[in-house]
Amino acid sequence: MGANATNAEIVTLDVIDTLKIDGEIVTSLDTVEIVTTTNTLTAAESGKTIILNSATAFVTTLPAAAAGLRFKFYCGATEVTGGNHTIVPNSADDDEVHGQCIVAGALVAAADEGSINLIADKFIQGDWVEVFSDGTSWYVSGQVVTTAGCTFTT
Repeated sequence: MGANATNAEIVTLDVIDTLKIDGEIVTSLDTVEIVTTTNTLTAAESGKTIILNSATAFVTTLPAAAAGLRFKFYCGATEVTGGNHTIVPNSADDDEVHGQCIVAGALVAAADEGSINLIADKFIQGDWVEVFSDGTSWYVSGQVVTTAGCTFTT
């Protein structure tokens, strides 16, 4: 080899096919679930995209906060018209929702909140919110077209 030649090194990387959070294997990365009634999510469902698809309002309860948990919620073809869909933390994490949602072009802030409210006749098909946990809190972001389509309450 000449003075400027280098030895090439081939590196083989292992592909991660499972993720473990608090000892529980998360297997549903990048999956979609259509939900039409009250739902309690588990840590094993982290990474799911949840389609809220019911005219009748219902509650979705998040699992206990754990670093790395993430869920995305979309309004499906059947929009809520009777009451509001709500996303709430596990009771141990009450008032631990922080972040913001862009609603009709305006920033709606969440600080020490206990409920994400997706408002009847205003949270419409294609609107979305996402939550992510650092192990202590849930951080929310999202985009909603209609004024007052997403609110936060304690």
